[in-house]
Amino acid sequence: MSNYNDDEILHIKNNKLEYIEFKVLNKYNVKHCITLRHGGVSKGDFESLNFRTAGTDDIKNVLENVNIIKKELDIDNIYKARQNHTDNILILDDENKDKYLFENLNKEEFDGYITSKKDIATLVTTADCNPIIIYDPKNNVVANVHAGWKGVINKIYIKAINLLKKKYESKAQDLIICIGPSIRSCCFTSMEDSFKEKFTSVFKYENEYLKYENDGKTFHIDLIQILKHELIDAGVNEKNIHVAPICTRCNTKDFFSYREAVQNKKEDYATMATIVTLNENRVK
Repeated sequence: MSNYNDDEILHIKNNKLEYIEFKVLNKYNVKHCITLRHGGVSKGDFESLNFRTAGTDDIKNVLENVNIIKKELDIDNIYKARQNHTDNILILDDENKDKYLFENLNKEEFDGYITSKKDIATLVTTADCNPIIIYDPKNNVVANVHAGWKGVINKIYIKAINLLKKKYESKAQDLIICIGPSIRSCCFTSMEDSFKEKFTSVFKYENEYLKYENDGKTFHIDLIQILKHELIDAGVNEKNIHVAPICTRCNTKDFFSYREAVQNKKEDYATMATIVTLNENRVK
């Protein structure tokens, strides 16, 4: 059985249910988790803790998986809209939250959420993409962001920071950034120049995030390096950037991977969940 505990994260195991917490967020008593694939009721390729509502898994299984994690975290409701690799961010509050209850299967497209309310748990799904939690401990406001390669290129995480600064007077140097398990440079490869140009046309420091294999044609893209570079450029303190050292494609026994599903010609794929909510018992 795998154990992912290290200086940054805790690997929680409660019977069959498993998830990851960031130690730095626990210091502030920010309730959160990033699920592994174990402990749910889904079957087959979705086994077992699948949160993807757009796939062919029985929606009853997905909703039961949501209930499992709600019970584990002791939260009443989880809020989510549809994800579609956009840079759209929803600010959730008491006025609009009911519209986005998970079980309502809201079709509006958002790939990030911000809230300052203590009873609103947001959820983003990932299966190789980067789940990013952005917490402002000074103003007690949190963002939960889904950033695949498209979201990285479109800088949804910078948009979230700018919204925090504009609406809540957050300061970049105060923010705590936690990046969960995702596909890493070891497995994020391509040979297509047109795909590489999607990155090089935006991020000019190629030597930091592009590495080539001996054939000179296959290249590896380091999305974490891009994220760190962009976050630091935006004023985030490097010591406040925390990364779970886990590649989802390398660890498919424990994590869902879209790339693994495609490479093995599976008809569908499952996703994990990143859930975060502000706690009444805040540690300042």
